[in-house]
Amino acid sequence: MKSIFDLDTPLMRFLTKVGEMIIVNVLFLVCCLPVVTAGASIAALCKISQDIILDEGYGIVRTFFRAFRENFKQATIAWIVILVVMVALGANWMLVFTFLNGTTLRSLLNGLLGVLAVVVISIAVYLFPLLTRYQNTLKEHVMNAMILSVVKLLRTVVMVLMTLAPVLIAWYSLQMFVYTLVFWIVIGFAFVNYMGTQLLLPVFREMEKNNGKDMKILK
Repeated sequence: MKSIFDLDTPLMRFLTKVGEMIIVNVLFLVCCLPVVTAGASIAALCKISQDIILDEGYGIVRTFFRAFRENFKQATIAWIVILVVMVALGANWMLVFTFLNGTTLRSLLNGLLGVLAVVVISIAVYLFPLLTRYQNTLKEHVMNAMILSVVKLLRTVVMVLMTLAPVLIAWYSLQMFVYTLVFWIVIGFAFVNYMGTQLLLPVFREMEKNNGKDMKILK
């Protein structure tokens, strides 16, 4: 009989994955601190999530920083564009909130800004995993992310909700967010990305079956 502490048991494999997610969560948060490097950090997190699920890779730390370096240019450009757009949407929301208090126009504009923000996030949840898996131009990655966000709408909705989980929790109850803060600091972002990657890998396999690993724009 195998001991439950043997490395090949389901329990130990589970604990190993948890330990890897804790390590990568810390690396992700640290590399996000300069803000401008957050895009490369997200890309590296996506790469690690794929490796953990597929039992690939040769060391969490080494793989994380290799993916960080290899995807730095495209991921940073994508992140800066996303950040600028989201800041612009946030600034417009503050203007609407301040100057159109209690009007129907305010509700309409808030709804429009919310839809635009969700569209941007919907593209982003595909964009960074695509960056780490395929060798395409950034424009091609964006086009593929836009196509997938529509074609795989149900998965998109689930991934957007998971991505926005800490924001939604804080919006609903700041006290509840404080209670869950330890979870997000220790493992939360890596766990959410891991679950999102579980949804994405079947999509990637379908794409590769139909288009090949060197695909450009999806048809």
